[in-house]
Amino acid sequence: MKTLQTLTICLFMLFAASASADVIYLNEGEEVIGKLDSISGGKVTLTDLQNASRTIDASEIAHILISKIRKGDEITDVASITDPVAAGILSNLPDPAQFPEADYVTLYRLYDYEYISETEVLQRNREIVQVLKEPGLGVANQSIYYYTDREEVDLEYAHTYSANGKVYHITDDAVSNETMRASTPEYAKLKRLKMALKKVDIGSIVDYSYTKRLKGIGALSPFIIQNVFGEREPVLHEEVAVSFPEQVKLNKILMQWPTENAPRFIEKSEKGKTSWKWIYSNPKGFIPEQNMLPTGRIFPRCLVYQPYDWSTVAAELSAAYQKARPDATLLNDLLNRVKPDEAIGNYAKVARIYETINKDIRDLGMGAAQMGSHAPVAANITLSKKYGNTQSNLALMHFALEKIGIKSYPGFLAGRRENATIKNHPNLALANFAVLKVMIDGKAFYTDGGSVYQPFSTYSTSYQGSIAGFLDAENNNFIFEELPRQTLDWNRFDRSVFVKILVDGSMEVKESLLYRGPYESSIRELKSIKEKEKRIYAERRVKRVHPRAMLTGFGLSDLNDLNGPAVMTLNYTIPEAAQLASDKIMTFTNFWVNYQSGSASLASRTFPMQYWASEENQQTIVFELPENFNWVNWGRQYQHTSPDILFFSNINQNGDKLIYADRFTIYIDEFLSDAAYQNYRQCILTMSELANQWIILEKSEPIKEPAAASGTTEIDPATDTASESAPILAPASSPVIVPEEASQG
Repeated sequence: MKTLQTLTICLFMLFAASASADVIYLNEGEEVIGKLDSISGGKVTLTDLQNASRTIDASEIAHILISKIRKGDEITDVASITDPVAAGILSNLPDPAQFPEADYVTLYRLYDYEYISETEVLQRNREIVQVLKEPGLGVANQSIYYYTDREEVDLEYAHTYSANGKVYHITDDAVSNETMRASTPEYAKLKRLKMALKKVDIGSIVDYSYTKRLKGIGALSPFIIQNVFGEREPVLHEEVAVSFPEQVKLNKILMQWPTENAPRFIEKSEKGKTSWKWIYSNPKGFIPEQNMLPTGRIFPRCLVYQPYDWSTVAAELSAAYQKARPDATLLNDLLNRVKPDEAIGNYAKVARIYETINKDIRDLGMGAAQMGSHAPVAANITLSKKYGNTQSNLALMHFALEKIGIKSYPGFLAGRRENATIKNHPNLALANFAVLKVMIDGKAFYTDGGSVYQPFSTYSTSYQGSIAGFLDAENNNFIFEELPRQTLDWNRFDRSVFVKILVDGSMEVKESLLYRGPYESSIRELKSIKEKEKRIYAERRVKRVHPRAMLTGFGLSDLNDLNGPAVMTLNYTIPEAAQLASDKIMTFTNFWVNYQSGSASLASRTFPMQYWASEENQQTIVFELPENFNWVNWGRQYQHTSPDILFFSNINQNGDKLIYADRFTIYIDEFLSDAAYQNYRQCILTMSELANQWIILEKSEPIKEPAAASGTTEIDPATDTASESAPILAPASSPVIVPEEASQG
């Protein structure tokens, strides 16, 4: 009875649904799709997709689902497929043995973009993929992102073709829509349509298609098509098609375009409409390498965009900033908290505004791409709700600086790896990250919004060297600049260590760490945690030096002072740090020189390499040696010199102090040729070899002083010789051994 009541409720739900189908799930796992006709006397009657009536006993039914009817849902087996693309592929499947390294193979992919007008695009996507290995099962779960206010999405179909010839279809219980950032409605511009295809297993083929219609395209809400032809897994057929009427102006950029085996290009024009099509195939895929450049910098890449006049963009962006201006009362409240008049100098005033905004306003970490627009959210919302994305926070800083008479320029940029920039291609879709240029006493400073852990005028290494475009509202245009890399000022780490070595091989250590630039965040974050958690962090830090290290104390500079140095001090002991080969020999490696060669493990590379940033690191380590112990000279140097990479190290003994120092400086962050990589590799291998070099201390006999004489020794000034009353000294055959000063440069 309970089952029958449940089915009756489902039937009532059916009448409220439109354009729907009913899916009856049988206890044995079979699915029957059709239209419910009746539930009576313990029987369920429906008309299936072939218009045949079928009656099922209620006891055989697990549950009933009302779902949308999608294209192809009437097909139940592969032999009945009529779609020419799917039928052609399934009748000529490649042998999986051709792809021994692949988790899956893309059999067919289509990206079709149709420009309806300058402001509207219809996009059709289709993908057919075969799963070859267990890691490839992830293709069963797909996500489609779209703008809530500008895009309409329709999942046309999603089928699974099983290895045994059956066809399974997606139902509404496997499809969901999620609003991103629902708790901050002003920034909830994206939705995600999630789907999970059914009955996907190794050997299965998934086939899904959807459309997106985008409206409201413009200078501040731009749209760009970009595709990289090359990925890890094999692709047997890929098409990118673009069609547009003659009134729509489009530019296309081809990057990393090879002379051989490039995607095939077809262009047609008829009846006032132009179409571009690229067709590509790569049955091999590629094996990724560690730290390789982004694929968009390696493989063929096409970009299609609408060019805009920069003066038009500037006028619209200026109007958007004017519209976003805060009320005078709210802005004055902010400045009252900042108290810029109490700061000495303009830089300090700017730093105070920067720090106050970061403390008061929560950064949502969103760029223009997630908003679908380069227009800032109103500053009143930022001030009243205490949250905002990077652009709105920088816009607030811009308005505050303007109020106190300091000039600033809002701008946008892309990551430094991007080689298609807005300087050469007039479309803001190529620059989705906000940045602000601030003029202080005639000098330019830049900020990406920062955080409560970064001082003003530092910015992410991702932007160092990037091309940025800044709004010049007075001249109704944009200024394009390359942001400074700031290698030696920012991206640096300095360490000083004093080590007292005891006669039993234990070490007493005092260490000082100085962070600058992006390294600062890792240490400044400690200001937000409890004292016990800080100690745990310090303990973990010393354990990284040596697993037996025991923390005895630690200290921190004033981490709230973002303009001051970020310093951490550590005091710890390392029991039995040095190995005692005998009472006269002590050996250990330099635990603080822990250079690894993993990034240079490849003897040669297929793809260019990227390094995280240009940087400089320096450390000094002073060992106080036990009495009468001396360092055994290595007899070689560890250094590497080239225009792009420098590494210097030296070690020298002075009295009972063994002093080690090194400095690593790298001026570039990309190695595009084999020669450049080999130069990097040689430097890293040299540093790694140094890290494995043992320090050997050898104990020598102490210097013996001459025995005190009972008589007196008198020197004759005329002869400069001792008189006969002088005592007899040791003969020349018994010399006193004085250890030479050991050094290594």
